[in-house]
Amino acid sequence: MVRKNSREQFLEIVNAHLSLREQGKKFDPAMVKVAEGIKEGRLMLADASYYSIKKAGGKANINMFETQDSKEIGITNVTQTKLPKDRLFLCNRIILLAVIFEGDLPDSELELKKVLKMANFDSIKKVAGLQNGVFTFMANKKIIIDERPMQEFITDNNFQVNLGTYILENPRFVRDDEEFEFTIELGEDAPEKTLIKVVLAGTSTVPA
Repeated sequence: MVRKNSREQFLEIVNAHLSLREQGKKFDPAMVKVAEGIKEGRLMLADASYYSIKKAGGKANINMFETQDSKEIGITNVTQTKLPKDRLFLCNRIILLAVIFEGDLPDSELELKKVLKMANFDSIKKVAGLQNGVFTFMANKKIIIDERPMQEFITDNNFQVNLGTYILENPRFVRDDEEFEFTIELGEDAPEKTLIKVVLAGTSTVPA
């Protein structure tokens, strides 16, 4: 069975709400608005990804998106755990990578940011303990993925997907007015100097 791509999944869902409205059944007005915007040429679909890099050493609980975050290229493109205004994002895959930094991590925030921006990430399998943890993905306080094993991100010998990629079995929308969370829980603190990168990837609306 051929898996539908993110764009196909997006259009299938929003257009289904148009059909529901035409049939006089319960529908989501926001989805209908997006479907109409695409048909009328006011909106278009684009590949999109939202990412964050965090220092995780010495922690057993890691929040990859936090309310104090602000967009800074090379560290995150998300501000205050929300999407840019007027975006509807269908997340259909997640990429998770990690690395243990060689050398001493700087104390100053400015110098630490330089390290994060230059980090060369690899499989989480190379960082002890990560693969035995779990991850949770939530939007608007609703669970999208619940305590899934981190083992899902070990794709080292799977050449059909990019390294560290987990394909969602149930792709879900994230709206621009919703806060979203991606948390990692480990059995023990991550090794010192561990850095982690997460990428939420899929399709988003953008102005035409």
